[in-house]
Amino acid sequence: MSEFLSLSPAGLPVEFDLKLYSEKPVVSVEEREDHIEINYIFPGFTVGDNEQQMDDQTLPFKEIGISGAGFVSESGKPLLPSFGRFVQIPPGCDYEISSRKSKPVKFDDILITPAQEQATDKADEMGEFEYDTETYGKDTLYPADVVQVGEPQNLDDYKVLAIHVRPLQYSAGKRQLVGYSNIKVTIKLIAKEADKEDMEEFPLMDLAVNREGYGNLVLNPRRRIAERMPVNRIPGPIVIRSRGPEFLIIYDDKLKSAAELLADWKNRKGLITETVSIATAGNSVDKIKKYIRNRRKFFMSRLRYVLLFGDVAAIASEEREGTTTDHYYFTKKDAANASDCVLPWVSGGRIPVDSLDDAKAVVQQIIDYERTPPCDPDYYQRMTFAAYFQDDWPQDGRANRAYMKTMEGIRNHMISLGFSVERVYVSNNPNPQKHKDGTAVPTEVRNAIVESDDATDMLISATSEGQLVVGHRDHGNETGWSHPSFTKDHLESISSRYPSIFYSINCLTGRFDHNPSDSFAEDIMELKGGAPSLVAATELSGTWRNDSLMKGLFDAMWPGIIAGFPGTNASYAIKHNRLGDILNYAKSYLLVAHGTDAGVKNHFEIYHVVGDPTLQLWAEEPVPIRLSASIRHNNLNIRISPTPAEAVVTIWYQGKLVKRASVSSRRISIPVSDLRLTPSRLPTFRRFLYVCVSAPGYRYSQTRVKL
Repeated sequence: MSEFLSLSPAGLPVEFDLKLYSEKPVVSVEEREDHIEINYIFPGFTVGDNEQQMDDQTLPFKEIGISGAGFVSESGKPLLPSFGRFVQIPPGCDYEISSRKSKPVKFDDILITPAQEQATDKADEMGEFEYDTETYGKDTLYPADVVQVGEPQNLDDYKVLAIHVRPLQYSAGKRQLVGYSNIKVTIKLIAKEADKEDMEEFPLMDLAVNREGYGNLVLNPRRRIAERMPVNRIPGPIVIRSRGPEFLIIYDDKLKSAAELLADWKNRKGLITETVSIATAGNSVDKIKKYIRNRRKFFMSRLRYVLLFGDVAAIASEEREGTTTDHYYFTKKDAANASDCVLPWVSGGRIPVDSLDDAKAVVQQIIDYERTPPCDPDYYQRMTFAAYFQDDWPQDGRANRAYMKTMEGIRNHMISLGFSVERVYVSNNPNPQKHKDGTAVPTEVRNAIVESDDATDMLISATSEGQLVVGHRDHGNETGWSHPSFTKDHLESISSRYPSIFYSINCLTGRFDHNPSDSFAEDIMELKGGAPSLVAATELSGTWRNDSLMKGLFDAMWPGIIAGFPGTNASYAIKHNRLGDILNYAKSYLLVAHGTDAGVKNHFEIYHVVGDPTLQLWAEEPVPIRLSASIRHNNLNIRISPTPAEAVVTIWYQGKLVKRASVSSRRISIPVSDLRLTPSRLPTFRRFLYVCVSAPGYRYSQTRVKL
């Protein structure tokens, strides 16, 4: 059982209901011309039992928590809450940070549980209990700083600071906890002359102005902050036009025709796509980085997505201290040190195939997923979650990892939205009683636990049926999942008309440099009726952060999994549900939940989209579009019903794009002369225009018009 302890806060809103919100922080933000002020109110925290065996004795550790907060987490040191969020600041300014806190409230005789940072999701790892004897013998307060502020970063074209507020400090030697109920952070903005770097990274005419922000991660998500807080001295207004592709495909030369097939499809959907040979970009780590970064930083560049189309033998991947990564191909700069967490600048992915036949097969699955999604309404309600209840020695009925609790929390949210989520759970203890956080395992969850072989059969059956999403939390390796067991060998038993998108959050299942054999993720990507793209890790990954990453992946499409808080909090789904953006969102959440450290940096580097970063995942059954077109009085007349938001029409002649336009009404009339059609030697009866319409959440539609 958890106990609530109050910090005796001042200034709680009248409408604040302690029974409803409990320990959730209350946050307010005020933007002034020269500063941003953030007020945090922490009503209290929860304390739960977490006894541990050490040196033949039982120590009465307590687990401290605040709903909606992450943690200060260093191996073997006290695990304490840390409330992190991003704060948007204007481009073209310097800043100074100051903070104030209320009088301390003290709690004595509390032994706080230590963080278990070394635990990974390597197959069948148990790990040792982490306990820093030196830290637990000191009387000094930990953490030393109540407020921690990261360096400015580009987050979805926001300029942001990651701010962590730690309302609790701990003197381990005294076993005394010190809390602060009210903390104020002030960001003073100092005007400076605009520099080229700011202009390139954060253009005035924000290309993303109509994109929803990361409202559950950013405290002040409204766009165009510079217009509200004019600290940058850039003369305006400036009329500028964006240029270049939105999506860049860098391909292995022998896969050229497959890359062009994918580019043709993306352009038909209205996503401006360009292909380039790796020979042109330059096939070394430094040259690939330089090429992509130069294309992205070009003033008003549209570039937001990059695909590396080829195996690591054909398109180099980076090796950093034993870690294989493509992460820094998609960032503005490299990490400067061991804890420098650099957010992606573009959304990237890799299709790691080395034969043209395999490349074309993967591309066709991507096209099929987006162009001809299933017509079965039940498909859009189906998900399957796999997880393991791991109770290490001595087995006491309490989980040592939060695998099952993580998936249950996500499942509860998805069930509340109307989805049908099948549990595929296994346990190494026949009598599981408590989750890792000490909460009881519900009877219905215990009853859902099955034997290993049955769980494998359930996963084969579910994938054959087709699932909107399949998520897994447990251990893994290059060949697949450990518990429940689901490996490359099992994939041979699967045949399906419907695809399944996999979030394989564990160790090594996304390793794309594992030659001569392919990894689990590579085999799934090429599985007929399987996942045309998925998210997985190339290396060993940390248990603690994997749980957060999984929450972020689902929160990106179905907000509400990441705990909100009373005050300014807002939630928005990621625009267009593109897989690369979803992964970038989840990586960003790691900075909110865990702060800037080597563990988060490692997760940035090892998690990848294995497949197409622009793949638009279906969140619900797509709506059909009725499309008709005809030529009359030398005008191309197009009718679209309904008129979806952000619909794009493309017009093609002899395999070439002749017109691309946003759709703003049901009827569009375009003079044929405006299309500038080139003369054709084809007979009249074989001359056609193709009109295509695509919109997020709608079925792709295409029609042919005789000239």
